Amino acid sequence: MADVLRFEGRRVAVEPGDTVASALYRAGIRTFTRSLKYHRRRGLSCMTGDCPNCLVNVDGVPGVRACTTDAREGQVVVRESGWPTAEHDLLHVTDRLHRFLPVGFYSKTFIRPRFVWGLAERAIRRATGVGRLPIGRPAGEKPARAVHVDLLVVGGGVAGLAAAASAAAAGSRVLLVEERRLGATAWDEGVLERIEALAAEATAAGAQILEHHTAVGLYEGPFVPVVGPVEVLHVEASRVVAATGAVEAHAVFPGNDLPGVFLARGATLLGVRHGIAPGRRAVVVATTDEGRASAPALRNVGMQVLVHDGPVIAAEGDRHVDAVVVETPSGRERIPCDTLVLSLGWAPRDALLRMGVDQEVAGAGEVVVPGCTLAEAEASGRRAANGHHQPPTDVPTVPITGDGYVCLCEDVSLHDRERAWEEGWRSSEILKRYTTATMGPCQGAVCGRLLAAFAGARSDAVASAGARTTSRPPARPVPLEDLAAGVDETIEQRTSLHDRHLELGARMERSGSWSRPTAFGAIDDEIRAVRHRAGLMDVGTLGKFLIAGRDAAELMDRVFPIRIRDLAPGRSRYLVALDEAGYVIDDGLLAALDHGRFYLCTTSGRAPAMEAWLRDWIDRWGLHVHLLDQTAQLGAILVAGPKARAILGRLTGDDVSAEALPHMRHADITVADVPCRAVRVGFVGEVGYELHHDRSRGPALYDAMLDAGQVEGAQPFGLGALDVLRLEKAHLYLGQDTLPDDHPAKLGLEWAVAMDKPDFIGKRALERMGALPLERTLVGLRIDGEPRRGVPLLPTELVAGDARAAVVPTPFYDPEGARLRA
Repeated sequence: MADVLRFEGRRVAVEPGDTVASALYRAGIRTFTRSLKYHRRRGLSCMTGDCPNCLVNVDGVPGVRACTTDAREGQVVVRESGWPTAEHDLLHVTDRLHRFLPVGFYSKTFIRPRFVWGLAERAIRRATGVGRLPIGRPAGEKPARAVHVDLLVVGGGVAGLAAAASAAAAGSRVLLVEERRLGATAWDEGVLERIEALAAEATAAGAQILEHHTAVGLYEGPFVPVVGPVEVLHVEASRVVAATGAVEAHAVFPGNDLPGVFLARGATLLGVRHGIAPGRRAVVVATTDEGRASAPALRNVGMQVLVHDGPVIAAEGDRHVDAVVVETPSGRERIPCDTLVLSLGWAPRDALLRMGVDQEVAGAGEVVVPGCTLAEAEASGRRAANGHHQPPTDVPTVPITGDGYVCLCEDVSLHDRERAWEEGWRSSEILKRYTTATMGPCQGAVCGRLLAAFAGARSDAVASAGARTTSRPPARPVPLEDLAAGVDETIEQRTSLHDRHLELGARMERSGSWSRPTAFGAIDDEIRAVRHRAGLMDVGTLGKFLIAGRDAAELMDRVFPIRIRDLAPGRSRYLVALDEAGYVIDDGLLAALDHGRFYLCTTSGRAPAMEAWLRDWIDRWGLHVHLLDQTAQLGAILVAGPKARAILGRLTGDDVSAEALPHMRHADITVADVPCRAVRVGFVGEVGYELHHDRSRGPALYDAMLDAGQVEGAQPFGLGALDVLRLEKAHLYLGQDTLPDDHPAKLGLEWAVAMDKPDFIGKRALERMGALPLERTLVGLRIDGEPRRGVPLLPTELVAGDARAAVVPTPFYDPEGARLRA
């Protein structure tokens, strides 16, 4: 018994090898969608996933391409574009209202009164689109996996497989991805046989071939995200070969979007691969070898076929093609038919190739030589595998013979483009934005070249008007949940003391990407230990950077608003990092080392961003600076409290007295036989030493310090105690105490900015903002009652829930700073 799918209450038989589109077409379905704006009937056309004509809802998922989706038992398929149904769509009346819905009408019609737009928007949203989002449906949890290869080949045709086979035979690690099954878009037996042979050759040479995997973009690297059925691959490749092929060019004439107008490859795939005649009588108009070969192939499936060599003037019909008007030597002729098959040129699928400009990306096969022979495609692939970059062949556009639909996705006609041009939108890029052409599901694959050719051919166009619009990811439509693949996967960073924390009974929590102790017992006991005795804290999560090179001091002086030139070796200074708008993006500590080097400590969560930020400025300014991120290499342990110096003194022979190592100084010492850089800090408001050391020695150092601190009653403490200790001292947690648009004056950090320096990042913005009144400042509050986190603070009476608050000076604890400087 044959498999069946459910289609709008009907049972539809599924034959082996069927797509959803072929199964429905065999069952008599000819209207697959209604167009976006005018609700015109749209039927199968390309059968390769390059046009928007077959978008349906499959198993609750909208916008699924029926022609590339395998049909299977139990699927539920519905058409969503039409009211009340796609077959009987009352909204088709808009096709008679073109004069009231001109190009860009939504930008013109609902400007005043403004309240009308709110009403109109809801109506427009109901009437347009490709379907309804599955609200309430549980999100998938598709994992992401990183893959590193020497060569990534995108496209499993003859050229792509030849490239993979050659590169793998030469010893390269090769991955080939194909968005469908190998050979799914080929109908010629010779092509299919060659694909099978090349796939065997590539596999035998060691290449990995992944079917049903779609490359959706190409980024700097080259980095290519590839969406598969069960996972998303993040592919880092040394080189990329784009063998993405070409689709037959879209022709523009009246009626060019009617059901029954096919591209030759689509009609022949339907007939040869699926055994379904696209109609009874076809007119084939072809200028390509593949298009000409489609005529006998369609005759073999029982169709009457008339081959015509002249231009198509129009396709006629209401629900479907009824006749075609063509140009003949003796004049125009009307030919009755139910199918029009076109192959008038090629449009290379070059989106990925154009994204890879200035990278190690080469094209192969029809994407660079459209319409090439089988032997030429194979040779092109093998050359690309060897690093040969073949320039794309210039492809002429199909002549336009009359007003028709240029962009099938957005219902943009030739008339719409002409009107937009007359209104002053005079380049392909701004025509795209105004008319929305190329912005639909096909991403310009069908109409992109026509848009550029239209703009470039105008007599009043500037030289750049006809440039192709920018190719941007995604190259193929991709569900948002696939873009979010891996977001549920937590990459947990751990310090070298993680296991020790667990042995001591710590309650762990995530702080950014790090696993850190919240507390080892009662938080109040940990606070008292630090205030009265001593506490130990793992601060290995801090960002840690070594900056060296002849321009190291210049870099520090130009990026940070603190004074650098008077920072002598052995001294440290608190710093804030500002962006070009003058907003605080990070804070930390800068320690001056010998030989013009610096040691920079930043907040835990911002370390990767700080590295990228500094490297960006190094490159922009052309500085000779070596930047080494030591965050993962080094651990750090804080010992803080009145007894901290005594504990440290038991473990080192170096002088750690207040005179030898005062507050905001640093020195290289040895503690419990572990070389350390000791940095005097006071984040918790007590005498404190951060001991930065080789990560591998962390557990031994920690154990030694715990043992040495037993006499004083020292104990480990976590983030819970730290939050209270630093808050009492009014020390900031960026992101928790601050907002993205806070500049130093709002946070009371003017003292950390040397405005008398000639320049630093953000100085100009601070000068401008300095002339404006402050809209808010960070203040200290003394609260009468027990505040609850997250309760709004009402400024009229400073009331937070049931508690009342008063503004008081800060810091709350040891305002003179005597304890941390002791």
